[in-house]
Amino acid sequence: MGKIVVGILGVTGAIGELYETLLKNHTHFKLGFIAASKKNVGKNRHGLTIHSIDDLPSAKKCGVKILFSGLHTEIAKIIEPIWGQDFLVISSSSAFRTEQQLILPEINGHQIQSARTGIFAKPNCTLHPIILPLAALVPLGIKRATVTTFQAVSGAGKTGLSAMDILDNVIPFIENEEEKIKKEFQLLLKKDIPLDITCCRVAVYDGHLVTMSVEFERKVSIEQVQDNLHQYTLFKVHHEHDRPQPRLDKDFKKGMGISIGRIRQGEGAVIQFVALAHNRIRGAAGTGIKLAEIAYGFEKPGL
Repeated sequence: MGKIVVGILGVTGAIGELYETLLKNHTHFKLGFIAASKKNVGKNRHGLTIHSIDDLPSAKKCGVKILFSGLHTEIAKIIEPIWGQDFLVISSSSAFRTEQQLILPEINGHQIQSARTGIFAKPNCTLHPIILPLAALVPLGIKRATVTTFQAVSGAGKTGLSAMDILDNVIPFIENEEEKIKKEFQLLLKKDIPLDITCCRVAVYDGHLVTMSVEFERKVSIEQVQDNLHQYTLFKVHHEHDRPQPRLDKDFKKGMGISIGRIRQGEGAVIQFVALAHNRIRGAAGTGIKLAEIAYGFEKPGL
């Protein structure tokens, strides 16, 4: 069987560009259709002509089966449902993160298996280094979690922040971010675990780092936490005091892994640690491609 033809909606945006890079020489997928805003329509990009984001006939003519979308939320609300009637659409938009459509490969990836049409949305990029370690630790009995995020500027998109805003600075507020993460956390994990979160933007290009204090129902040891994490190749546990760091560790498992360090005992039944994920690969395009691979049977869901 030949490669499956895929397309990108919003190819000139930050997520669209990364999809383009990750799909180059992909084992199972071939990029055959790209689309962007009106100002870019007709331009040539790496041998492909940019189409309009509502040009379904051209996509069908190219034999497209899957569309990876990096469209902004307000545009995605209008455009993606149209595409979803005839194509499998992997959305980066928060507009379609409902209980049925929000998919994380390791948590509920089975919901996209064998899908050929419809819209499926990946979670918020910051949720990955939070929910994945917690999912691995659920068997130990989690009572609640307190999280502070240190999010890279690339997570705000190409036009998100000016250099004057972020250089020599930390911004302790990202509009609607905390609310989104809390909602998606509950939709995916389906456990009654309260999550307290503070989101900050920092002067790092790629890599969302989070600090976590996890209270368990009973006291657990550092060794128990490490043993649970070591069961999954998704995680790399660091034993150095100053790791993980975005510059050194964001590319673990080609950007799809989660790096964890500074695991230590807190007061009472609390364990504290730091987790890091590549926000544009693990948190966006890489996970989008993995969802498509699961849909077509090239990858399996689960931790």
